[in-house]
Amino acid sequence: MVFITWLIQCLLILLSIAFFTLFERKIMGLFHRRLGPNKVRFIGLLQPILDGAKLFLKQNLIPHRANRFIYNLAPIIALFLSLFLWVTLPGTYIVISMNYSIVLFFLLRSIMVFSVLLSGWASNSKYSLIGRLRSVAQSISYESVFRTLIVLVILLVSSYSIRSFFVQSSILFLFFFPLWIICTLAETHRTPFDFAESESELVSGFNTEYSGALFAFLFLSEYSMILYSCYLITYLFFMWILPLNYIVISFFTLLVNFLIIWIRITYPRYRYDILMILSWKILLPFTLAIFCCFIPLIL
Repeated sequence: MVFITWLIQCLLILLSIAFFTLFERKIMGLFHRRLGPNKVRFIGLLQPILDGAKLFLKQNLIPHRANRFIYNLAPIIALFLSLFLWVTLPGTYIVISMNYSIVLFFLLRSIMVFSVLLSGWASNSKYSLIGRLRSVAQSISYESVFRTLIVLVILLVSSYSIRSFFVQSSILFLFFFPLWIICTLAETHRTPFDFAESESELVSGFNTEYSGALFAFLFLSEYSMILYSCYLITYLFFMWILPLNYIVISFFTLLVNFLIIWIRITYPRYRYDILMILSWKILLPFTLAIFCCFIPLIL
């Protein structure tokens, strides 16, 4: 029964991802003063479904020198881990009894970088290799900041459960909101930190050699992480002003999604050295300073 419930949840998540892409393209069209997808039925509502069908029906081309087993396995691992991560969110069927869901969150987010690592290596392409190296270095750099922030929140709520985050959500957490957004953008490889895919520099980064269904798996895993991060932000930073109503929570999640899309439209990509300087010389010392300031309050 639990497995069937998880499968239904996965299907709903994938459907949400499909229409999130439509939402993103519509918002970008409005900002760019052009039309977004509007030709397929009413205001383009069938566009995401047809895009998905196009990807899954295309031929899956495998490079001649690629490691075929790992090449095929890496996108499947990425999609599975990104969907399995949703069981840690408050409001799902299993999180109520999961007292150490934040530990599972740490574990899955740390493992997910290996899917990018394996997909870039197995392709045997120099563009995929550079995208892979950039992605791993970026993930390690910003995980240090992100994990420090999460440990600080754990100490404030005195619990290892993500459910406690939204039960004890406070206006005090808004102080961490800018840092949390920056780390989320870097962890999910969104503009202005999209160095793993850098279309203008690396063709398409670590997924250059992927096509068809395998590319769709990588695409779905990336957007699944974005949606998950937006839900987590809503639960952590805004539950103290929101009623326990899934419609209101979904609306605030869309607002966070809109903010991430707005940042993508507004800011150009950073230089890679500036990205690393921002992490190790600015954000990490600043986060550690905040941590030291909050220790007397925690004690």
